[in-house]
Amino acid sequence: MRKSFLSVLALAPLFVTQPAPAVGTRTFTLDTLDKLSGGDLKGVAIASDGTVHAGLTVNNAPITDATSVFSTLVQKDGALLVGTSPAGKVFKVQGETVTLFADTGALAVTAIVEGPGGAVYAATMPDGKIFKISQGKADVFATLPDVTQIWALIVDKPKTGFFAGTNDGKVVRVEPSGQSSVYLKTEEAHIVSLALSDAGDLYAGSSGKGLLYKVTGPGRAAVVYDFPGDEVKAIATTKSGSVFAIGNEYSEPPEAPKRSAAAGRVQSGATTGTKQKPGKGQLVRFDTQGRPEKMLSSTEFHYMSLAVDDKGQPYVGTGAEGRVYTVDENHITQLVLDTDERQVGGLVLSGATQVVVSSDPLVVHRVTGHGGTDSVWTSKALDCGLRARFGQLSWHGTGAELSTRTGNTLTPDVTWSAWSPGIVQPNKVTSAAGRFVQVRARLRDANATVSEIVLPFVTDNLRPVMMEVTAQQKGVLSRDSKDALAPSGGELPKHEATVKVTWRVDNPDQDTLRFRLYFKKDGTTVWRDVLRADESVTKNDYEWDTLALPEGKYRVRVEASDELVNPPDQTQKHDLTSESFIVDHTPPLIRELSIQGRRLKAHVVDGVSPIARVEVSVDGKNEWRPLGPSDGVFDTPDETVDADLTTIVPQGSHLIAVRAYDLAGNQVSRDIDAN
Repeated sequence: MRKSFLSVLALAPLFVTQPAPAVGTRTFTLDTLDKLSGGDLKGVAIASDGTVHAGLTVNNAPITDATSVFSTLVQKDGALLVGTSPAGKVFKVQGETVTLFADTGALAVTAIVEGPGGAVYAATMPDGKIFKISQGKADVFATLPDVTQIWALIVDKPKTGFFAGTNDGKVVRVEPSGQSSVYLKTEEAHIVSLALSDAGDLYAGSSGKGLLYKVTGPGRAAVVYDFPGDEVKAIATTKSGSVFAIGNEYSEPPEAPKRSAAAGRVQSGATTGTKQKPGKGQLVRFDTQGRPEKMLSSTEFHYMSLAVDDKGQPYVGTGAEGRVYTVDENHITQLVLDTDERQVGGLVLSGATQVVVSSDPLVVHRVTGHGGTDSVWTSKALDCGLRARFGQLSWHGTGAELSTRTGNTLTPDVTWSAWSPGIVQPNKVTSAAGRFVQVRARLRDANATVSEIVLPFVTDNLRPVMMEVTAQQKGVLSRDSKDALAPSGGELPKHEATVKVTWRVDNPDQDTLRFRLYFKKDGTTVWRDVLRADESVTKNDYEWDTLALPEGKYRVRVEASDELVNPPDQTQKHDLTSESFIVDHTPPLIRELSIQGRRLKAHVVDGVSPIARVEVSVDGKNEWRPLGPSDGVFDTPDETVDADLTTIVPQGSHLIAVRAYDLAGNQVSRDIDAN
């Protein structure tokens, strides 16, 4: 076995976009929502049909004194209230200005509503309290008995009291006086979401089995839907009477938010705004007759928030990647916003004030418009696998200006090229050669669209490097193998005229390779073809029939060439030679064989191969017993045996058969009488 000098290097594998030959023209085709996602969206949306068009334009207002959003409320003057964790504070956001509105002293503000008389009320955990809050002040309005977590809070239809979802699977009715009573007791662990329809129907979502209830009166409820996951995270109703709900399934229970030990901690089992592994989510619509229709689903992330716009179209915020999706009646999905944050925990997309609130870190994104001259879509960094040259960039659509930049790092940095001048129709890419490339589309008006972006490229042609070549007679174990034949015992060698040649090659650009094989006898200088003139080998092994080959020691040289996929002036080659191996078709010779008493002596020789085994049988029985060599190891073509057979040959006259093998599996036998 011969190894290349490169075998000592740890060569990192390179991701190749497509399995086609590297020198051939390959193509990035960005024509689906998945392929167009992962980069940067600014004022654009991506539809599931692979079209980029004008989308939400937002600004950024960071909230630095909290990490997670639990609740939001838009006030009549357009200001936004944000309930947060882990400090239990409510912040007021006007434009890009953030101020502290109230501090409840709790761990998290889980819900904020505008209650009777226009006052603001906030539910908290882990103390089961509802606060009446104003600028800078939070007063306890109600404390729910035996409740540590209020997950949801809504104002009843007459706007005189509240419904609250709690940690013990209850819906609690809270009167204007602050007095409370159990409105519905379920067998679930938590009621985490509540919604009221315009008709006054109350819906409740649980954590545990993930059940959606329709509550028809005190103590009366029917299960509308049993989600396949763990919870019904949010519910939204429309003016037309439809109901939307998001259900999630988790691989492990979400971790509750934490504070100091003195402040206590919340029981796990319902989704919080803290870090958790992405789960699976689905959005289901229920029509006025309660019939379900799955509108969205994801196996890569769960859904954290839900809202409907003024037209009744649903939007969901994800629990990973910080994205907002919507879906229409025809099940056309759109990615409308891709934030830099991890989760989208708050959505308000109806009315005059529309916001997206994301967590980790906590940022309020106010929707300032739709599209505009600054609407820009940028692809993720596309990996060519190797340094590449790029061809003509083309796309479908109107009103867009496209440009590119390139580099050799996965994350664009200062070493990347500058963005190329924009083009408004297909044209040759002017960016420098590089392993990675990004495409940017600037939408010049609100009606601009871009779809089916096509970018051809050709990578550098790298030389294939032979790493290892092994040639060995088939059926015979190598002496340097961990399974090599022992001096006695073990599997018998089997003679075959076929030599198995195998090799490993480092092929960094994944070219289709052609291999040529040559051989020469040790002591000679001429290399001769193993293959026929019309034979082409593209696999990494070859079985060579050596029956017509003179006996002796040989070596095989294997050459790798990428000529099948490269022009002649760009073809790269490399070869490597194996260690020597033996071609041996002749059995060994037992030159001398004698026995005196029960002591057997034999002299066994072979013309080429080492002697591998000598064994005896008594009186024709098919039970062969191995004999050891005089010097202790079978390792040369000339070996002697001097063995005492007293323990295996009884007294009296017997016929002794002696059989010898060489390492190539050839065998010879002779017999002798023992008296």
